[in-house]
Amino acid sequence: MLKRSVTAIILIALVVTMIYFGASNHIYIDMLIMLFAVVGSYEMYHSFRKAGYINNCIPLIVLCAGIYPLWYFAGLEGLAIIFSLAVVLSLAVFTFKPDMEMKDLMATIFTFIYPFGLMSLAFYISRNYSAVFAVSYAVFLPVFADTFAYLVGSTLKGPKMCPSISPKKTISGGVGGLIGAMLASVIFFLLFDYFGVITAGYQKFSDSLAVTVVVYLFLGLLGGIVAEIGDLAASRIKRTLGIKDFGNIFPGHGGVLDRIDSIMFTLVMLFIAFEIMY
Repeated sequence: MLKRSVTAIILIALVVTMIYFGASNHIYIDMLIMLFAVVGSYEMYHSFRKAGYINNCIPLIVLCAGIYPLWYFAGLEGLAIIFSLAVVLSLAVFTFKPDMEMKDLMATIFTFIYPFGLMSLAFYISRNYSAVFAVSYAVFLPVFADTFAYLVGSTLKGPKMCPSISPKKTISGGVGGLIGAMLASVIFFLLFDYFGVITAGYQKFSDSLAVTVVVYLFLGLLGGIVAEIGDLAASRIKRTLGIKDFGNIFPGHGGVLDRIDSIMFTLVMLFIAFEIMY
């Protein structure tokens, strides 16, 4: 427990520091996104390898090297170019590598989507909305959900949520996760909207306070659900591949993918929500 707590504190300090400096210079947040996306991609690639897949690293290396320059200079079109190129390269390697099977090709392409495709949404929402608000909301909404799910679930225990996927997760923990996500949403409402303690380019959801409160509560509830699904999806992948964690870079927490599984799903939710509301 101590090791897990110390690791969590160090991780939170790193993220908060990068987001703080990112308020004045986007490159800090961009580098934070790249760090987690690149390491997470390596973990996903290596996990497939350990499970016996012959996924190819060349398209992934091209994607890792080219995604940020193309995003920086060409935006969404740049992302479309690099992902298309990576898929075409994967197909070319598959065509001329007789020992590769279809499942190996699918494993190669899946690594582009999970985590790179989902994490790349963080580039977009940080650049098009308040970087400090959008990225910190995407990070701390699922962090609060995960933390409260763990605390409530380990305290109350009770019936299992999805024992075939994740034997330790309980229904009480799931409810705790929803409460944690909604609490995080309330805190963000108070800091960014009601008291205006943090502005940094923040755009209000609505001029009506009542509407804003409802939106925040809804995002908190939906974010809690999405975070739980993201966590369960990662557990399902790990169970299928026969591994306990994606990596061991974070003592007590596993790898990068083990930490960003629910964040990736939250990014998708916020990307859609922001596009609709703004």
